[in-house]
Order: sequence, then C-alpha cells, then structure tokens
Amino acid sequence: MAYHRLSQPLSNPRAVRLANRAFIDAMIIVGFIAAILGTNHALSGVPNIKLFDLFVFVAAYSLGMKRGAIIAVGAWIIYGSFNPYGITTPTLLISVTTAELVYVVAGALVRRILPPNQVSVTSTKTLIALFSCAVLATLLYDVSTNIYTGWAWSQASASSDYGRWMRLALFNPGAVAFSVLHITSNAIFFVTLAPLLIKGVHRLR
Repeated sequence: MAYHRLSQPLSNPRAVRLANRAFIDAMIIVGFIAAILGTNHALSGVPNIKLFDLFVFVAAYSLGMKRGAIIAVGAWIIYGSFNPYGITTPTLLISVTTAELVYVVAGALVRRILPPNQVSVTSTKTLIALFSCAVLATLLYDVSTNIYTGWAWSQASASSDYGRWMRLALFNPGAVAFSVLHITSNAIFFVTLAPLLIKGVHRLR
C-alpha cells in the first residue's frame, strides 16, 4: 500500500493544466490592459481613433465576458486616473466604462456565431460579422456617452431642459463628425486587426 501511494503522480494532470491556463489567461489580461494603455497614450493626440475598443472586443471574444469586463473596467480606471488630459471625473468615468461594456457583450455574441476556427481575414462571414459589430457597437457607445454629455451640459448650465441639451450633444455637427470618425476607424480596425489578434490569443491558450 505504501508503495502504491508513492507510485502515484505527485500532481493531478488536469489541475496542472487548469493552473497553467489560469496563469496564461492572467498574463493575457495584463497584456491587453498594457496594450490599451500604451496605444491610448500613443494616440492621445488623435481624436476618437483608438485601439481600446478593439482590444476589449477581442478580449471578450477570446477570454469570455467576465475577463473582458475586467479588462475594460480595469483599463478605464487606470487610464482615467493617469492620462494626458488629467484625472477623469467619477461620473464621466462611470459613463465611459459602462458604455465600453457594449464591446464586451459584442465580443461574446460574435463568438457564438463565429467560432475561432472560422475566423479568417479572407472569410466573407468574418468580415461581415466584424464590420457589423464594429458599426453597431460603436454607434451604441457614442449615443450612450453623448447622452451623458448632454446631461453634464445641462447640469453645468443649471438647466432643467435635459432634452434640449441631449439633442444638442447627440446631433451637433462636431458630435456627428466625431462619431463618424469613431465608427469608421473601429470598422477598419475590427476587419483588419481583430482576426489576427483572435488567432494569436487562440494559439497562446
């Protein structure tokens, strides 16, 4: 009996695999947050063109909604506290962080209709799915954050006419131009870079 116990493996292979997967996922999470912070700072002088949304989408697609949300929230908290524009106000931070979660949901939904083994830069299904996702998710993000902007403007002006300020925030020429730029750049990033990132993360895991 003693010999039998000593001859057993010192560790459970399944437990080892799970531990390795958890470690790799933790490193990927750190990598995504670092990539978001680095590219956000690098592109800080370019209005509304960022890789933030792409990374959150790919993270949620590859790692699941929970880890995708951790990356989105963690990156916004860090960037909101340390960025070239100064510390973000709590209400604005809540607004942009909540809106960013739309890319987490989008990543999880796209994973259901487009598994990793079907993702390809030459696949029409991949391109249509990623393009549609980028346009719809970014539109939702912009509408959400612009509604917050309208509310903030109404508060700053001590006005109770919230509807007027929200319409102004949503439909003024500057907001529309920034939204078009945001949607266009995200569509390009999602179609060209998302398949490569998804394949890369899939290989790491």
